[in-house]
Amino acid sequence: MNSHIHTFPVERELLVLDVETTGLRPDRNACIEIGALLLDRNLQINSSFSSLVCPWQGAEIVPEAMQKNRITPQELAAAPPIQEVVKEFHAFAAVNPAPLIAGWNVWFDVGFLKDLYSRAALKWPFGHRLADVQSVFSYFSGFAGTSQEEAIKQMLNESQSHRALADATQTTKILQKMAGVHP
Repeated sequence: MNSHIHTFPVERELLVLDVETTGLRPDRNACIEIGALLLDRNLQINSSFSSLVCPWQGAEIVPEAMQKNRITPQELAAAPPIQEVVKEFHAFAAVNPAPLIAGWNVWFDVGFLKDLYSRAALKWPFGHRLADVQSVFSYFSGFAGTSQEEAIKQMLNESQSHRALADATQTTKILQKMAGVHP
């Protein structure tokens, strides 16, 4: 995988996003952690955001999801409410023009982030275009069906933590490596 995905710099900043959730469906399950990195046009990390999120009342909690991310009920009980986290995240991501959201299987993460914005009664500030690192990785690896965990092991020789900021960081490293950019 020595091909480069783009000649840098890119046209705008990237927001590499990862979330941890209590299941797979934003209408039934809650986003309980957000991790994000704001990258400059040369894919260098400018700043980071990380926060647990108290689940909304009535959210279904799937035990397997909680085993995977290892977030405890005690941590969730002490987590800040959705409105507070979304306002902080919104301030963190407020660059002009709005950054392009990127991530591994980014549609999953964006679905949960959009749900949080809706629950916080805030307008979605991002465009409709997304950069899916999983799709780029699949293309450059001959469409081998590789999971995020496998890609992290293969490209970075690291283990995936299944925590939002750490996963966003590893996705950034994969993106940088595919692009031939050194952090």
